[in-house]
Amino acid sequence: MTTSVSTSVAVNPNALDGTAPSAGVSRLQLRLPAQIRTDRVPAVLGGTTADWLGERLPEDDSGSRRFGCDLQLRVAPERHAWFRKSAIVSLGDPRMQTDGWVVPIEWRAASLAPLFPVLVGVVRLTAEYLEIDGYYAPPFGVLGYLGDRLVLGAAARGTARWFLETVARALP
Repeated sequence: MTTSVSTSVAVNPNALDGTAPSAGVSRLQLRLPAQIRTDRVPAVLGGTTADWLGERLPEDDSGSRRFGCDLQLRVAPERHAWFRKSAIVSLGDPRMQTDGWVVPIEWRAASLAPLFPVLVGVVRLTAEYLEIDGYYAPPFGVLGYLGDRLVLGAAARGTARWFLETVARALP
């Protein structure tokens, strides 16, 4: 497993081409080893439904498919205690690249949105690994950024880990 959270200075969430994010924005990268059926990516992540994720919601102006779900974070080492937050997850169209599939993703809280970060990025899927690569802005400005560096970054990575594990289960 590879994880990193870094910050620097202008968000380009569409390309994620190494452009540095603006101040107070954190980069989230998480890669998990997995053996998945990449031939199923278009149907599972690009289909009109995603029962593995949640209820289909109306499309937004971007045309992305939106789903209501509970993002989850393990809060106990025994993995029996979970923090769940109702969220809206938007998935763009899967695109085949030379090394696998890329699917644009965004998630945001379905309620109390100013208290939770919005993630914008991509999910990369290969036969050997799944990866989230994106940016998020912790809430509460500078205080939120400091809290992210101390604790909240671990929550972001934990939520991303849950999401990737959920995707892997949908692509056995």
